[in-house]
Amino acid sequence: MNLAFYISGHGYGHAVRDIEIIKALIRLRPKVKVHVRTAAPQWLFEPRHSGVDYHYAELDFGVRQSNSFYADKFNTLADYAQLITQKGKIIDQEKLFLDSIAADLVLSDITPQAFDAARHCSLPCCGIGNFSWDWIYQEYLDEFPRFAFVIEDIRASYQKADLLFRIPFYGDMSAFRTIEDVPLVARKSKISTSKTRQRIGIPVETRQKWVLLGLRNDDLSGVQWDVVNQMNDIVFIKMSNNIPLKNSLVIPEGVLSFEDILNACDAVLSKPGYSLVSEVIANQTPLIYVPRKDFAEDPILIAALQHYAVCRELPQEDYWAGRWQAAFDDLFAQSKYWPFIRCDGADVVSEKIVDKFGD
Repeated sequence: MNLAFYISGHGYGHAVRDIEIIKALIRLRPKVKVHVRTAAPQWLFEPRHSGVDYHYAELDFGVRQSNSFYADKFNTLADYAQLITQKGKIIDQEKLFLDSIAADLVLSDITPQAFDAARHCSLPCCGIGNFSWDWIYQEYLDEFPRFAFVIEDIRASYQKADLLFRIPFYGDMSAFRTIEDVPLVARKSKISTSKTRQRIGIPVETRQKWVLLGLRNDDLSGVQWDVVNQMNDIVFIKMSNNIPLKNSLVIPEGVLSFEDILNACDAVLSKPGYSLVSEVIANQTPLIYVPRKDFAEDPILIAALQHYAVCRELPQEDYWAGRWQAAFDDLFAQSKYWPFIRCDGADVVSEKIVDKFGD
């Protein structure tokens, strides 16, 4: 089977969950050939299996933003409107791509044009996701109603999908004609907490709490670090030397997988993005989350955290001011109860793909 997998380049969340599905497919059918079509960075897909080829293309940019907390609504809609003017050329380009790899099936998370190209090539096509871009952009029309045609165009593309594999914590995905619900797709550490701590240098006997900073440098600039540095009971694990934290440990990106580091920590501080939420739940690592503005999925993901995870909100004003101590005190005082939720979505999706479309 030759499979074309279109993956949104917005953040890393789409790519990391789809990599889990790809790995499950290869375990199930070692001879499958997966062609990844995405603007997500190639290093995310390393080390690559011999059955996976990376093809760069920016067909789905998601949301324009300067950091993880604010959406640039106007430029997002304006850029997508410009993309629509090139839609005919894009579809022709993707038809050539699908023909060149002799594709048997198209998957998309959750790039609209993938479904147009699949339909033009008479190929079966499936979506994977917990939200669709028409739902995300819909709220933007309150301020910019002249872009309503963008929503209509995206929905028209999604209506060409044969099937959507809908993962938990989802928004309105009614643009898809046929929907099958599947379990959570998440990366789960396979290394024990003690072994990972030993590898990254966390003492076996320590009274301090070790907290992963699960945010990018752009999200951390502007924090009042002099206030944060007064916290002596927490050691922060960071991925960059550019963050002026005194009580911290630097682990360069790529040394260990994110889920292994996450599993080794007492807590993580981050935004409530889908990938982070799913992996916090899968690895049962408590979370301090900083809510975002203008992100339609935030209320759904926060509700999931409050039901399935040990978590505490840190309001943005407290986050930027460095007033983190009270939130962590409350988090560590909470009972550690984790309700059950299935996290084998990658295996379930891969089995369904093989059953429905495999040889």
